[in-house]
Amino acid sequence: MSSAAQSFASLVADTPFSAYVERVWLGVPAETSDTGDAAQVRVPLTQLATQRKAILDAMLLRYGGDPERHARALLSQWSKYYFGLAVPAALVSALVLQRPLDMNPARCLLLLREGMPEALYLPHDALADPTDDPARRYASLVDEHLRGVIDLLASMTKIAPRVLWSNVGNLLDTLFGQCAAVPGAACDAAWMFGSGALFGGDEPNPLRVPVRDVTPRSTLLPAPFRARRVCCVRYEIPGEDQLCASCPLLLTMSDEDLARQEAIR
Repeated sequence: MSSAAQSFASLVADTPFSAYVERVWLGVPAETSDTGDAAQVRVPLTQLATQRKAILDAMLLRYGGDPERHARALLSQWSKYYFGLAVPAALVSALVLQRPLDMNPARCLLLLREGMPEALYLPHDALADPTDDPARRYASLVDEHLRGVIDLLASMTKIAPRVLWSNVGNLLDTLFGQCAAVPGAACDAAWMFGSGALFGGDEPNPLRVPVRDVTPRSTLLPAPFRARRVCCVRYEIPGEDQLCASCPLLLTMSDEDLARQEAIR
């Protein structure tokens, strides 16, 4: 009989970072003959595409729209919830514990509740030995997990992968900012967002400078203005007229349109 899964939060219980990873586990969830919870679905991460309808239904409840016409915008928004579950665990492992974390999608199990990410189960032996090398500490997150999940989501609708990479990059930029006091955070962020290819590949770094500080044309925007490189396309959903505070589209708007944005914020 396999032992119960271990809470990832227990590994950093005495730090402020436990809250980041409270829904991530090492091992497999307890097997029961009947969970009694029809809203909860366990899905191997490599089979995420089988949950397309449930995922879109969940987003329709939150945003509205049409499940086909607005699928790319809806899936982009869903990806933010998923990355918010998975990415902090890799960052805490790499930055706080200094240990690589095996996040190969083929070894991950996702719990969904009515289409929304509820918990992520990683292999029981996911934590490797500590290392100073950021390429080793972040390899599984970027080269296996993110590439795999982004490819899966992109296969579910016509969305440019760079939109999803931008969602990840925006989150990572925020998380690195929140972890700024952790030794090595600035160096890890500089490596992650650097202009070179990650892990020695030939492809450009998909996380290169995901957020930049720019001087806006309009005085109605703060200066410097924190701008994402790529919009998350939420505006495509009917009724989602308010852009996020770091949307690059704000830089292209007239003062009249910016004032309208401020009025609905």
